[in-house]
Amino acid sequence: MLFETSDNVKINYELTGKGKTIVLVNGFGAYQEIWSAQVPFLNNLGYQVLTYDHRNMGKSQRTERGHNIVRLTQDLEELISFLKIKQAIFMGHSMGASIIFCLIKRWPTVVKRALVVDQSPKMLNDKNWKYGFMDYTSENYHKKCQERPHVHETFAGLDDGVYAKLMKAKEENPFNRKDNVDLLENHMSLDWRKVIENATIPITFLLLRRVRIIVKDMKSCLKKK
Repeated sequence: MLFETSDNVKINYELTGKGKTIVLVNGFGAYQEIWSAQVPFLNNLGYQVLTYDHRNMGKSQRTERGHNIVRLTQDLEELISFLKIKQAIFMGHSMGASIIFCLIKRWPTVVKRALVVDQSPKMLNDKNWKYGFMDYTSENYHKKCQERPHVHETFAGLDDGVYAKLMKAKEENPFNRKDNVDLLENHMSLDWRKVIENATIPITFLLLRRVRIIVKDMKSCLKKK
């Protein structure tokens, strides 16, 4: 299904199931097919599930406009308003979590609960914050964003069914990383720690078990801010 934003960009979305709503928000360069195992599982638990592709990604319209987190958040706001969703649980992976942080800041009453998958509230490291993305800092992130990081995006690989759907989506609608570097740089530059500190809703961080010590240390650091 397609929805047209206030600046005339067509966003592809899927809304399935009945019940309270869970919104699944993709990361940078991702496709809504990445959630294809979670959607039926959540539907069977009695939830309505919304997935969508960001502008310039997946099956959504390609555009040179609005390559920033605020505009992507506005796209989501307009979509859920169009669908008459008054409140939902939001789950975001990577950059998708930054969009949720921005949504909490702009429209806090629509977020019942937030689940953050593999995303730091501040991507750039500095002398007081060592929980950012790899070795990215304010001094080097512009250059590093031009390069594709050599990291595995999954710890244990993908389910065969999910992999097949994802590869088909990538083949049909290729993602052009170069055309979206400005969005990546904007995402990298943002600091959501104050939003998290001031939030009045539950925010759950989902991370690998092996980084539990780092997470505990990060929580302590956030409390001091």
